[in-house]
Amino acid sequence: MGKERKSITLYIAQQPFKLSILPEQEELYRKAENKISQYIKSLSAKQITDRFTLMGYALINFAIKETYLTEKQHYIDNDLKNNLKNLHNVLQNVLTEMENEE
Repeated sequence: MGKERKSITLYIAQQPFKLSILPEQEELYRKAENKISQYIKSLSAKQITDRFTLMGYALINFAIKETYLTEKQHYIDNDLKNNLKNLHNVLQNVLTEMENEE
């Protein structure tokens, strides 16, 4: 049986979005709601008042950040993998040398 879900409502540009989430994820959703609200508020200060336009700009902004972070993480993962591989090779060489000395 699946985990129990919780019903919450997020408000983005005064538009309610009803969601069914895992209870332990609520804080994450609330933080996201807050970040979006702050970004939309900053756009409102630039005289952008149409809710659809505000949400569109917010969507573009957060999609760009997510794409950037995903690509950066991919690079870090590959870099880490290569460094671990090099470390493994060095360790193997040291162990081989130690065996040859015995």
